Parts: sequence; C-alpha cells; structure tokens
Amino acid sequence: MNPGGAKIQVVNHIPAKPGPMGGAIGRQEAGIARSRSEAWLPWALGGIFILWFALRDLLRTRGLVIDGLDVWGRDFVNVWTGGHLVREGRLSTLTDVAAYQAFQQHLFGFTGQHNYSYPPVTFPVAALLSYLPYWLALVAWQVVGGAFFIWAAKPWWPRQAGPEWLAVLTPAALLNIWAGHYGFFIGGLLLTGWRQVELRRPTLAGLCFGLMIIKPHLAVLVPLALAMRREWKVIAVAAVTALGLVAVTALVYGLQPWLEFLFGTSRVQASLIDPHGSFFGFMSTSAATAAVTLSGSWSVALTVQTLFAAGAVWAVVATGRSGADLRSYALLTATATFLVLPYAFNYDLTVVMIGAAAVMTSACASGTDRRLALYGFLAPQLGMVMSGFGAPLMPLFIAGLLVAQFRQCCGGRSDKHSAAPGFVSPPFNQQQA
Repeated sequence: MNPGGAKIQVVNHIPAKPGPMGGAIGRQEAGIARSRSEAWLPWALGGIFILWFALRDLLRTRGLVIDGLDVWGRDFVNVWTGGHLVREGRLSTLTDVAAYQAFQQHLFGFTGQHNYSYPPVTFPVAALLSYLPYWLALVAWQVVGGAFFIWAAKPWWPRQAGPEWLAVLTPAALLNIWAGHYGFFIGGLLLTGWRQVELRRPTLAGLCFGLMIIKPHLAVLVPLALAMRREWKVIAVAAVTALGLVAVTALVYGLQPWLEFLFGTSRVQASLIDPHGSFFGFMSTSAATAAVTLSGSWSVALTVQTLFAAGAVWAVVATGRSGADLRSYALLTATATFLVLPYAFNYDLTVVMIGAAAVMTSACASGTDRRLALYGFLAPQLGMVMSGFGAPLMPLFIAGLLVAQFRQCCGGRSDKHSAAPGFVSPPFNQQQA
C-alpha cells in the first residue's frame, strides 16, 4: 500500500466520499478558516471604532478645526502651541490655563479644553516642531513616531500575529494617531529599554528608561521590575539620566517651569481623575475614575484604586520571583502600570497591545486566557465606547489581560532566557547584533 497516495486520494474525493477521515479533514479545514476569521476579528472591531471617531470628526470639520473646539491632531496642538511659547520665551503662559487658551485662540481661532501637560524636558522637541507649519509638523510627528515604534516593536511582535507594522494599527495605536499623543515615543523607549536589558547593555537600557521622564508616570513600575531582576546598573543609569535632564532643563529654562509642572500642571491633570462626565473620562484607564463615575464617592474610588494597584504590584513581584522570561515579564509590567496609575489614558496602551497580541496568538494559552486577552486588546476603544454608555469597564478589561499574562508567565517555562509565549526568538548570535 502507498500511504501517501491513499492520503491524496481521500483528500481529493472529500466531496464525493465523505468518510470518517474526510470528515476529520473537513472539520480541520473549517477550524483553520474559523481561526483565521477569529484572528482578524480584533483588528476589524478596532478599525470600526476608530473609523467612527474619524468620520465623526470629518463631518464636523471646517478647515482643520473640529466643532470649533478642536483641531485635527487633537492634543498634538499642545505640542505645537507650546513650542511657539517656548521659542518666544513666554514660559509662564504655558502653565496659565486661561492665558494659554487665549494664545491658542490667537493661533487657531478656537478655544478648547487644552493645556500644556508635559514637563520641561519636552520643550526642545516642541520648539523644533513649531518651526514647521502645523499640518507638516503633525505629519512629521506621526511618521517619525510610528516608524520608531515599529522599529522598537519588531523584536517583540509575535510572528503569529502578522507583520510587525501592525503594531501601529492596534486599537491603542490608532487612538494615539487620532489623539496626536506621545504614545509611540514612550512605548518605543520602553520596548527599546527592555530590549537592551535583554542584550546585556545596561547603559543603553538606562538611557532609554531615563528618557521616559517625558511622561514619567508611565515608568512608575520600571524600577520595581528591574529591581526584581537585580538590574542595579540599569536603575542607576536611568536615575542619572532623568536627573541630568532635569538639571540641564532647569539650567536652560530656569527652575520655575519645573515647580509649575510639579505643583500646578500636575494638580490640573489630577483633577481629570474625576472627569465630571467629560470626554476625558471615556478615555481613562483608571479604576479610580471608573469608581467615582459610578459611585460619586471619593472614598469608594480610593478603595477600588488601592485594590487594583495592590493586585498589579503583587503580580509584578510574584512574576519577578517566578523566574519568568524577560519579554513576558516586561509586557506584564507594562499592563500592570495602567492598573496602578489613577491617572492614565487609553492612547498610551501601545505596548500593552503587544502583550495582548502575544497571549492571543500563544499556543500555550487556554481559551479563557485568549478571551481575556481579546478584551484587553479591544479595551482602548471598546472600553471608551462602553464608558459613553455609562459602563466604564476599561480597567476590568485591562485587569483581565493582566490575569491572562500572569497565568502565561507563571504557568510556562521558568528559564529566564526562554522565548515568551507567542514569540519566536532569533538565534543567539542575532540577539547580540
């Protein structure tokens, strides 16, 4: 008998002779088709949500202005506006919300709910971009940020999820493009920093983590995660880098902008934890925001936020002690960050999306973990829409993703240098390149 020939004969005659073997192959082909459709479902849903947001803006646009209250690129307008004020030496206007919005009215002919919320280390970048016309500066911002994030995400992106350029088309990435934020730059620095840790380059790793002072709260768990892996040199270099940037900018622009950022701007941003039904609340990843929105009680919000934060910190510590591989651990820490922070928004979840994609495509993940990862993947947009209907579930979606990542980290291999679930590691000589 010829087993190969028999197999070909059965396959070729499945429609005419549906025997047991043919039925099994048919079910297998149906399963493959179903898995392919399920693989594209998250991208389709994310695309639908962001398409609705973009279409809504387009229908309400005159020139670059949306509804007379905003502009295409949304919060990038703050980077460009702030750059003009830095160049003109009007630093006090940056932190005076009324004067800032009046200046923006002069530039664009509209007054929105904008303020410059970034620390003085961003001043040189903002000033440089302000030399360009607004539309050209916006294009440069998006292209450079997207290219940097794709480059940084390449070693991390699970091959089973498709080409790495999809990293800029995840639900959070699309929102980051729509909202014009720093999400690609911060996410790229985080991924590059951990990659340098993996490649045993502590100085470069520390430089990357130190540069995250651009949005310092998003690095809140990095020192803890590094300490769990005893990466003391990385921590030291990151601290020196951050302090050096503070010192240099204080020398160039004075100490007052830093004092205003710490005690003025930060207070304004913290007030957004209770959004009072504004659009900011729909974009919040904060458990405190969700709790105060539903209960109206700050004591309840504080309790809920403390529980979420404690659970997230415990997950980081427990995973670090378990000896999980670095890549899975870094991605879990990124997810945990948004459960610890009472102030954070969905457009900064760019790295969290990679963690969700890794679990969704992992051969080791259970059906439950994949579903939790799916909700986590859709959280930036689905959570935003549901918040609009009075159900702020985004923190729960992110928490579910953290549970799935924790189960993958602590239930898989304990070899620190093994490939993370969903990843295909390059050969060792390529890792050292």
